[in-house]
Amino acid sequence: YANELIDSTGTIKTYKLSNQNLDMIKSGDVLLYLYPKTKEERFLKAIETLNSQMETQPKTSDGGYWHKQVYPYQMWLDGLYMAEPFHTKYALDFVENKDNAQKIFDDVVLQFDLIQKHSRDEKSGLLFHGWDESKEQRWANKETGNSQHFWSRGMGWYGMAMVDVLDFLPEN
Repeated sequence: YANELIDSTGTIKTYKLSNQNLDMIKSGDVLLYLYPKTKEERFLKAIETLNSQMETQPKTSDGGYWHKQVYPYQMWLDGLYMAEPFHTKYALDFVENKDNAQKIFDDVVLQFDLIQKHSRDEKSGLLFHGWDESKEQRWANKETGNSQHFWSRGMGWYGMAMVDVLDFLPEN
């Protein structure tokens, strides 16, 4: 994967920062594994590119990451899986300033808190797959902004995101 999609300058083929697509962050997990072993600058450059997206990702009014630029005001369960393990491991291994790393850790936890706040069904305890802050999407409940359905794969992504993130978050 890395040899095919990361060129010698660290440019990621098929990636556009302007898309602000959380799905594209997931590929960074393999780079976080490879760079310490290879020390190839192209992998570090690609890691920094993906982190720059996390630094500029559009957010809802209370700080939740939009799933993609083309999905404004929307948080999706799978966005946690696609971005937060990378962001947490990045903060742990690549951010030298402890205060800056802590800000990332706090933001990661906030993403989970906001999904719980906005997407949790009180009756079942399950999480709706998506939430639209604007309540304008045709799939969004006009009162809550939630999608109409629970999606088992989305619940799985949520669970795996939490497991992966907990491996890297400091105890505090």
